[in-house]
Amino acid sequence: MKINKKILGQLERVYATTIMEVNGRLSYIVASEGVDQCIAIDAESLTKTIIWHEPGGTMNIVPVPGRKNEFYATQKFAPTFNAQESRIVHGKANEDNSWTVTPVMTIPYLHRFDLLLIEDELYLIGGVLCKSKAFLEDWSDPGCIVVGKLNDDITQPFELMTIYDGITKNHGFYAGEWKNRKAYLITGVEGIFAAYVPKQQNTPWEVERIFDFEVSDCAMCDIDGDGILELATIEKFHGELGKIYKDINGKWEMIHSHSYEFGHVVWGGEIMGKPAFIIGGRKGDMELILFTMNEGGKMQETVIDHTGGPSNIAVINLKDKDVILAANRQIGEVAIYEITND
Repeated sequence: MKINKKILGQLERVYATTIMEVNGRLSYIVASEGVDQCIAIDAESLTKTIIWHEPGGTMNIVPVPGRKNEFYATQKFAPTFNAQESRIVHGKANEDNSWTVTPVMTIPYLHRFDLLLIEDELYLIGGVLCKSKAFLEDWSDPGCIVVGKLNDDITQPFELMTIYDGITKNHGFYAGEWKNRKAYLITGVEGIFAAYVPKQQNTPWEVERIFDFEVSDCAMCDIDGDGILELATIEKFHGELGKIYKDINGKWEMIHSHSYEFGHVVWGGEIMGKPAFIIGGRKGDMELILFTMNEGGKMQETVIDHTGGPSNIAVINLKDKDVILAANRQIGEVAIYEITND
């Protein structure tokens, strides 16, 4: 396996990442959590287009399913959890590659969200970090999971309902399939919760607790190829351990761990056709590490980078290579890692 790092630019407090097509061309999109820019970078020419200059505070950028050149993103989720005024905005690329950005609605403390289709109708599901804060370490008002159906004009506000309440430090959010059902894994002090997507509209969401101890972030992947998903976690909140768990005879057992400082990245999927987890920490050694199983069934660690301190990554599997887009927040660096076979 060969890893080739390319630095695409600098952006203070770069935080959010996504990879999507813009006017038919693959683009890397990144945004700052500070009062700074959101930028689209053409994957081939590396030409940069500024989507907005401010207000920043962007935690997420999510392409709109079923639509071209459109995304939802958060703004005004300022560092140190100053997020009473956090909002979602709609971004749309114009034919000349300029962007029109429209504020949609305020959702205080919305930390993570996704957009999904239920019977061809667009919905938002979000993890709310907390409901209020009097000071930085005030966690007395736990967060929740919210869901809402978007309007036909998706730039307009819509109603939200709470499908689960009482998740303290509601931080981690991961989309996938759990127990053969489309689900979102959402984490906090109380554990990991699976929110199962209903197949039909106007059907209640089901929420199940999987782990009952504090988890900051998580991802899922069948890393050993036995047909049963494993879970990777960061523990505790912005914690110092990246762990991988396996269901052994109905009990979750830790099969691997690695120490980090300020753990923040957890991803699961395939890299060069092999099941893999990626876990990273923002401080200390600032490592971003690829975890795979070798032919002998032992966990193998491959250091992708140890200079960046990533806040988030996005991954795309291409025909001849895989690409990791990283928001290396601690050094204000936007980078990609192109992974190919030796």
